Amino acid sequence: MKALAIVLAIVFFVLGLLYGMGTINVFTKSGTEHSHHMTHLVVCWVLALLCLIWYRFQSSAATR
Repeated sequence: MKALAIVLAIVFFVLGLLYGMGTINVFTKSGTEHSHHMTHLVVCWVLALLCLIWYRFQSSAATR
């Protein structure tokens, strides 16, 4: 599960970067009219941060 968390964090970070640069316009109604989707960048980066938090919780020692 730790590997999945890291892979998802990297994917979300890269997707956010691509949305911010205007390279991709997937899942947007405006299409190419608005090249930069900052809300998508923020959402993707928040998801990447949550994946890193998930990774951190996976790596902690088990408590009894």
